[in-house]
Amino acid sequence: MRNALPLFLIAAFTFTAPAADTARPSPLFTIQRTGAPPLQLSQYRGKVVALAFIYTSCSHCQQLTTELNLIAPGYASRSVQFLECAFNDDAVAAMPEFLQRFTPPFPVGFATNAAVMTYLQHSVIDSRPLFVPHMVFLDRAGVIRADYPGGDAFFTNANANIRAQLDKMLK
Repeated sequence: MRNALPLFLIAAFTFTAPAADTARPSPLFTIQRTGAPPLQLSQYRGKVVALAFIYTSCSHCQQLTTELNLIAPGYASRSVQFLECAFNDDAVAAMPEFLQRFTPPFPVGFATNAAVMTYLQHSVIDSRPLFVPHMVFLDRAGVIRADYPGGDAFFTNANANIRAQLDKMLK
């Protein structure tokens, strides 16, 4: 999935958390949707959640959406919920075209940059950049068990790595 193309930089002065093994309770988080009720992460307690934070215009994020479209149907009967949350400035306006183009079989919505940064515990005082896509995996109790920022080797073979992470969490 990753190649020599540069990742899409979304903020110049944010903190990038280390990947995986960062167990912490998931903060409350709302994903807004156009023409549908908002989603609360807490409504998925009891399921494993694969949450991708994306930019609708980012080619790497679009590739991840394509991969998630392939993976999600195989986990539908296994109590796994896939979600995507766009947080680019024009996400609300771009969402209809994005949904039409990718037709994800799972909910996709949007949130503000500030809400996403707060959820991911990124600080504007750290000089390390934040890259997208960014994936977070929550266990059935709503605890973040893995956190993969864009640029992580996890995205080199996203399909296999997402499946391995989910299979590990479903055991």
